[in-house]
Amino acid sequence: MSRKLLIVVLLLVSGFCNAQKRKPHPSQHNAPITSYKELGAKLPPINFYRRDGVSIRNEDITGRNLVIMLFNPTCDHCEKQAILFEQNMAAFLHTDLLLVAASGMGPYLGYFVNNIHADNYPKIQIALDSSDYINQTFRYESLPQINIYDAKRKLIKVFTGNAPIDSISRYLQ
Repeated sequence: MSRKLLIVVLLLVSGFCNAQKRKPHPSQHNAPITSYKELGAKLPPINFYRRDGVSIRNEDITGRNLVIMLFNPTCDHCEKQAILFEQNMAAFLHTDLLLVAASGMGPYLGYFVNNIHADNYPKIQIALDSSDYINQTFRYESLPQINIYDAKRKLIKVFTGNAPIDSISRYLQ
């Protein structure tokens, strides 16, 4: 009896050791996690809401390039960058320009819009993020963060902090 038990234990241990060496079946592989922060990454699904309640989704963006500025409406640096955009609208003729704040920043948008006179520039769309875009793309280095996507919606450049227009315009078509 103990001989049979010993054989069973050895077979189980042998099977366990071999199982550790086996490669997992392809169906057991997890899909790779995409980092939307890396250059070349595809634009994640977006769902932004403008102050007037209109939603902006991936299919609503029609420009050749896309500039998304992550900002805080109470941030002076963000305000200065938005004013720089406003003063150089000619650089964005064929580009969609979205300024996106976190969903909790809604009460502060009016102040920001009034300070930069955004209502005078229909090309500048200011919205709140309701799709976790900010958490997926923000590098936590500095505000504002400017993400530039090409016509295929691949991330081609990220600026953290204020960026001069001549640096940004190199990536616009």
